[in-house]
Amino acid sequence: MKTALQLAALVLMLAARAVMAQDVIFYEYPDFGGGSFSANDPIPDLANTGYNDRAGSLVIRSRMWQVCTDANYQGRCVTLQPGEYRDLAPMGFSGNISSARPMGYGPAGAPGAGATPVPGPGGRGGPAVILFDDFQQAGRQFAVDGPVENLDRSGFNDRARSMIINAGRWELCRDAYFRGTCEVYGPGRYNAIGDLSGELSSLRPAGGPLAQPGGYPQNWGREVRAVLYSNPDFQGQQFVISGDIVRNLANSGFNDRAQSIRVEQGFWIFCSDADFGGTCRTFGPGDYASLPWGLDNAVSSGRRISSENPYSGAPNWRR
Repeated sequence: MKTALQLAALVLMLAARAVMAQDVIFYEYPDFGGGSFSANDPIPDLANTGYNDRAGSLVIRSRMWQVCTDANYQGRCVTLQPGEYRDLAPMGFSGNISSARPMGYGPAGAPGAGATPVPGPGGRGGPAVILFDDFQQAGRQFAVDGPVENLDRSGFNDRARSMIINAGRWELCRDAYFRGTCEVYGPGRYNAIGDLSGELSSLRPAGGPLAQPGGYPQNWGREVRAVLYSNPDFQGQQFVISGDIVRNLANSGFNDRAQSIRVEQGFWIFCSDADFGGTCRTFGPGDYASLPWGLDNAVSSGRRISSENPYSGAPNWRR
């Protein structure tokens, strides 16, 4: 006959196994502290569990799980690979999870159903951009899938020193609201982010959508922008520069491709080499249906140099 002590040990063992069998475990505080809640099945509304907007860390033991800020898998969602997530704050999900489900549940095209996974510890892949607060993809992480006009609101302002870009071209700016020095980066792993290391305050996808080939961006005439076109007469693919500086278009996928330019406001200098070297010309507000010799299919860098004409007269390329 089993003793009371043996029965108690058996109950504890079975309880531990039950917890281990759960796919995901939510913890109230970072570093797996406080109360916990575990699950195997989709949770469309954590309010029904008494654990809504409480998780500060979590463990995923198997499968990939999608967590969302609103009930029914709405709001901002991110998909996490198996692993230990000691602090959800850098991703913006600490105390902010209202629903969760294993990947593959729900109809195709449901909000967040196609989210790209954030890497588990040591993993790869991820959302569009992952920022790290140390060099060489080390330290705390912050995942980004859309424009962030002010990182101060995320607790990650002036902290990013390296990053991974999984998709698209991204404009990173020193100041909030996409102001100050801005750089454009394409997909890749960046062990450092140049002059912006430790000074990044806003970021957004580069080259926002235009109306149609040959068309103008939305709200044309109200902003300081330049648009590069891959063909003459404002045709072909487009690349919008809304920051002040693009040192190297090689990171954008638009290097040596521009054959026409539109300038909305300000005076801009475009050069045939990176870091404003080689042949350089100045462009004021207006349409340039073709580019002069030396820049046609040769633009590699550009920057805004003045809000007003910096010369005594209009630029004359024929002199």
